[in-house]
Amino acid sequence: MPANDLHLLLSHDDDEGGAFLEGGLPADAAAQHEERPEARPGPTHLWDEGDDPDDLVAQRWGVIVPEGQTGDRLLELARPLLEARRAAQGGHEIKVFRAPARLDMAGAARWRKDVFDRGADLAVDLPRYQLILGDLDQVPFAIQQVQQSDGFVGRIAFPDERGYEAYVHKILAAERAAALPSPPHATFYTVHDGTAATTATYRALVRPGLDLVRRRLEAGQFPASTIEERGRADVPSPDELFEVASRPDPGVLFSVSHGAGAPREGWKNFAEQRARQGAMRFGREGTFAASELGERPFAPGGVWFMVACYGGGTPDRSAYRHWLERLQKLGHYGGEAEEVLKALPRNAPPFIASLPRAALANPNGPLAFLGHVDLAWTYSFEERDAGTPIARPARFMSVVRSLVRGDRVGLAFRELVRFFEQANTELTSLYDHEASGGRRDEVRLGHLWMLRQDLSGYILLGDPAVRLRVPKAQKSTPVEPPAPTAANILGFGQAQAPAPAPAPAPAPIAQVEPVALPMELERLEEAFGHMLVGERGHKEIAKEYGIELGELRKLFDRYKKGGRGSLGHT
Repeated sequence: MPANDLHLLLSHDDDEGGAFLEGGLPADAAAQHEERPEARPGPTHLWDEGDDPDDLVAQRWGVIVPEGQTGDRLLELARPLLEARRAAQGGHEIKVFRAPARLDMAGAARWRKDVFDRGADLAVDLPRYQLILGDLDQVPFAIQQVQQSDGFVGRIAFPDERGYEAYVHKILAAERAAALPSPPHATFYTVHDGTAATTATYRALVRPGLDLVRRRLEAGQFPASTIEERGRADVPSPDELFEVASRPDPGVLFSVSHGAGAPREGWKNFAEQRARQGAMRFGREGTFAASELGERPFAPGGVWFMVACYGGGTPDRSAYRHWLERLQKLGHYGGEAEEVLKALPRNAPPFIASLPRAALANPNGPLAFLGHVDLAWTYSFEERDAGTPIARPARFMSVVRSLVRGDRVGLAFRELVRFFEQANTELTSLYDHEASGGRRDEVRLGHLWMLRQDLSGYILLGDPAVRLRVPKAQKSTPVEPPAPTAANILGFGQAQAPAPAPAPAPAPIAQVEPVALPMELERLEEAFGHMLVGERGHKEIAKEYGIELGELRKLFDRYKKGGRGSLGHT
C-alpha cells in the first residue's frame, strides 16, 4: 500500500471485503483540479465571545424549519423541546426561521443575510444554537454548512412523527436525570477489515489519537473515566460492536469503518438506497444497518462519532463528482473510478442516513451523532499540502475531549468546523497571492481543496444543546488533589506538592488582607458552587445573586486558587 495514496471509506454493500478504491488514489491526482472552491460567507455580526458558550441565556437557541405546513407540523412535534429551551434561556422567545427546500451554497449565503441575520442590530437575541428540523430535501445541507461557520448547529430528521416525539422525549428525560458519579468513557472502535482505507485510517487517526488522549488523561487534561480501544484484529464482528455499545453508562463511541455504498449491480430502487447507504460495513461479516438496531441499547445517553462514507447522509450532488469526472477525463485513473461515480447521487433527493436516524429515535440510543455527508476520505486527518503526509488526529480528538468534558455537543462539534475555516482561509490567501502576480502552487491548492471538501462534509445530528451528563465537579480540573481542608470544601484549593525533606522552620506566612465581599461569604460560596457545576451561565448566576458579572468572575478565580484564605476570610 503506497503511503501517499488517498483512501476512501466506502465499500459495496454486497462485497465480502473489498472497497471501491482498494488500491487508493494517487496523491498527486488532487493537484489536477483547478476549480476554485466557493468561499463560505463571513458573519455579518460578531457574537459576544466574552460570554460563556455553554450558556443558553447568553447564546440563545432557535430553530430552522421548512416553509409551509411541513414546518408548522415539525414545530408542533418539537413543542416540548421548544418550551424547555425557552425556560433554559430565561424565558426569551424562541426564534423560528423558515427555509426553502433547495439552495446551493451561494443561495444559502444569501438566505443567511436576507432571513437569518440582516445585520441591522447586535446579535444579542440571535440564536447561536440552532436546531434544524427536517431532512436534507426539506432544509438544504448548504444552510447547515453556512450556519455552522460560526454557530452551533444540529439537525433531526426522521421518516415519521414517532421519531421526532421519541427523540424529544429522550433528551428531555436525560436532562432531568441526576449527574453521573463518574466521568463519561471514551471508546474507540475500528473495523479491521484488511482494506487499505481502514488500515490507513487506523494508522493516521486512531492509533496516534489514542496515544494522544491517553497521554492527556495521565496529565489530568482529558476528563474521561476510561479510554478503551476495541475492534477484533482477526475477524470484524458486529456482535462485538453491540457488546461495546451496550454499556449503560453514557460516553463517546468513536467508530471507523467503511460506509455501505451501492452493490456492484447498483441499488434496486431509491427506497433500498435510502435504507442502506452509509450503513456500517463489516467486510465478509455483512452490514450493520438501521434494520438491525431496533430498540436494543446502543450508546445509550451518549454520543456516536462515525467516520465512514455517507455515515451521516447523502447529498443531492457530491462535492467530489466534478473532480472525479475531470480526473477520469484526464486519464489519471479509470476502472474503479466508474464504481465510485456509480455510488454518487444523481437525480435523487438528498437524505439523512437511516442508521443515525434509527439510533437517535431509539430510546436506548445516543443523544447526538456526528458523521459525514458525502464521500469520506483520509484527508480530514492526514494533510498532504506540505509534501509528506502529516497525521492530524488532534482535530478529531479535541471533539471527543470536549464531549467527555460535558460541553454542549454543538460547541464540541465546532472544534472540527474551525479547521475547515482554517483551510478556507489558507485557500483564499493562495488565490489572492496568485491574483497579485504570484506563482500558482498547483499541488498545494489541490491538496487544500480536498482537505476543505472533506471537512465540510461532517454533520451534527441531534440538538446542539445536548451534553453528556458529567459529575458536578468535573468542570474543575486541579493538577493534583488538594489536601482535605476547609478551604477546599467545594473542591478548590491549592495543589499540594509532595512532602519536602525536613527543613528549617519556614518564615511566618504573610496574612492576606481581607477582601470586601458583596454579600455574606456563605452565600457567595453558594454562587461559586453553581459556577462550578456549569449547568447555568455566569451571567444568569450573577443576576440571581445581585453581583456584577466581572466582580463575580474575579472573586471566583481568586477563590479557586486558595479557597477562603485567598479572600482573607476563614
